Amino acid sequence: MNLLSHETMEVLVEFIWTIFAYIGIAVMVVWWIKAVYLLVYRGIVDHKIPMWKIRIKLGHYLVLALEFLVAKDILESIVNPSYQELITLWAIVTIRTVLSYFTNKEIAEVKEEMKADEEAAEAEEKRMAEKIKNVKTKKFAKK
Repeated sequence: MNLLSHETMEVLVEFIWTIFAYIGIAVMVVWWIKAVYLLVYRGIVDHKIPMWKIRIKLGHYLVLALEFLVAKDILESIVNPSYQELITLWAIVTIRTVLSYFTNKEIAEVKEEMKADEEAAEAEEKRMAEKIKNVKTKKFAKK
């Protein structure tokens, strides 16, 4: 009792992998456009937007796009399981996995930079508050 024929399953899987491919490409393109927009906006209008925020967002969405594309390749190899397809799949998945790994590693490094920047800003804020307090104390002492 087979609910779906082999041909129907192939068409369904092809449809699904096509959707995954389009989602992966769309995520990648949309976030590249948004990153370029944010860089231009940062450069012209608001210099206070930290670069690390843009890099982290872009990195997260690139990894997401790569995961959709890897899923598409795996589904494609299910329908076309030739040795050539499997070798191609292995190469593509390896490259995308390496890209994802290094992108995640860079995101972690950027988060560390962000944390260091925030700690330096907090230290500067405390130093300035202490300086203001000392100035007020000296003024009060003079009166």
